[in-house]
Amino acid sequence: MKDEFYRPAHIEFQVAHDGSNMPESFGGFETPEEMAKSIGSNLVAVNVALTCNRHLDQKEKLEMREEYQKLLEDIVPVYEKKWSEAEIAFNSAKKALKEAEENYSAEIAKTKELAKQVKRGLTEMDLDEKYTFRIAYNSNYYFYTWIDKQLRLCLIRPIPETEKQDLFNAMASNEHYIDAAHAERTKKGKK
Repeated sequence: MKDEFYRPAHIEFQVAHDGSNMPESFGGFETPEEMAKSIGSNLVAVNVALTCNRHLDQKEKLEMREEYQKLLEDIVPVYEKKWSEAEIAFNSAKKALKEAEENYSAEIAKTKELAKQVKRGLTEMDLDEKYTFRIAYNSNYYFYTWIDKQLRLCLIRPIPETEKQDLFNAMASNEHYIDAAHAERTKKGKK
């Protein structure tokens, strides 16, 4: 049975870096207060509640596979049999046929969805607005969340044209900070 409160020891977000100077992590912080202080003093950022994709770990994949295998072995055949029996007595059992057909279809759809999710290897993760930030930079929104004592990149989205004018000053301030920090990291890496 799937534990709905389970959380993998290491979270991997499904986010492909876009090649900009935005780091994948702003580093480690022992407390949310340290993280918020660093963000507040260096960047213009907005707290947001966000749902994004993270990769499933092996335990989650195994639990889902067990669930859809159980459905295929124990539940789907029951409804498949009922559907067959209802077809034989179609004229006298139209209601039973319809019910069995609906149950069978629902279980097949659920099984396919679980198999598709396991194959894709991703699941949505709701992130707390208190610890998740949206930063405007280079015509994109970069979403960071404080997780595992690090402020980590979890999603990149283009800024809608209708919002770009309002964000011009914030983006300029963020770009200056990010580019300066990138130059400093690059300089340290060459020493």
